[in-house]
Amino acid sequence: MLATANAVSITAQTPAGADNLPTSVAAGAGSTRGAENDAAKKPSAARVELIAPDRTTEAKGDGESNTVAIAHSESHAAETPAEPAAPKSTQSNPPDDEWQFQFTPYFWLAGLHGTAGIGNRTTQVDESFGDVWDVLNFAFMGVFEARKGKFISLTDLEYVNVNDKKATPGPLFSDVDAKFKMFIFSPEVGYRVLDHPDKGDYIDVVGGVRIWHLNTELDFGAGILPATTVEGSRNWVDAVGGVRGKVAVSEKVFLNGYFDLGGGGSKFTYQIYGGGGYNLNKKVALLFGYRVLNVNYDKNNFLYDMNQRGPIVGVGFKF
Repeated sequence: MLATANAVSITAQTPAGADNLPTSVAAGAGSTRGAENDAAKKPSAARVELIAPDRTTEAKGDGESNTVAIAHSESHAAETPAEPAAPKSTQSNPPDDEWQFQFTPYFWLAGLHGTAGIGNRTTQVDESFGDVWDVLNFAFMGVFEARKGKFISLTDLEYVNVNDKKATPGPLFSDVDAKFKMFIFSPEVGYRVLDHPDKGDYIDVVGGVRIWHLNTELDFGAGILPATTVEGSRNWVDAVGGVRGKVAVSEKVFLNGYFDLGGGGSKFTYQIYGGGGYNLNKKVALLFGYRVLNVNYDKNNFLYDMNQRGPIVGVGFKF
């Protein structure tokens, strides 16, 4: 009778009913009062799962109420999907909306091959790039590049002062000393039509003008005719257009090239460059290649039909 009374007492104190009790309490006839009290204070996992969340406030006892609240909180957290983590950026190049600059001073060991003349006096010039040290008086050359996004600005500047004493004078003179002071200024703009910044590859379409200033002095030595000197200068502008590109062979080594053609002031002009480079670091690169520049100007008794070609070396500085 005492066992039966105890079971009824425990059932009356628990709103969940006998179906929601732990197995050890429901079997009350074979248990002691102390064991029943311990079970009531420490409900099993089965009891927590059976108690509905909306009946939490009805649960009696601190231990039971806390256990139910924790279970409901964990259930709610499990139902809430986790927010996806923000992707990490792998961009290592400067943003496209920022200006990027590069200055490349270079030295072009260009030979001269062609015909120059003033009035009715002409001479043949044939100096290879190996002779440049004998004929070169002074030279300055460099390229400045600016880029923002896909838009590019290029400026190539070249000044050369040469003195060729081995030019061919023709049958009427014994020798000729041909002196050329040449200034070439080539501002261009371009658009990047292909760009793989992660690899370092690109292709640009460019266009602009090539501005020439040329001063020629021809000193003919006495032969059949007496010695004579003729001198003249001309300025002209050619419109040019072309393409340039770069391909990365590895992280350090790359290949690059340039081609343009045009005319206007001259009959025709073109330029070809092919070479490569080596990146010393992210800001400095060594450049090398071979360049050809051809122009045919023949107006107003002034002739300059010349082909310049030879190896070229330079250093590029990015900032």
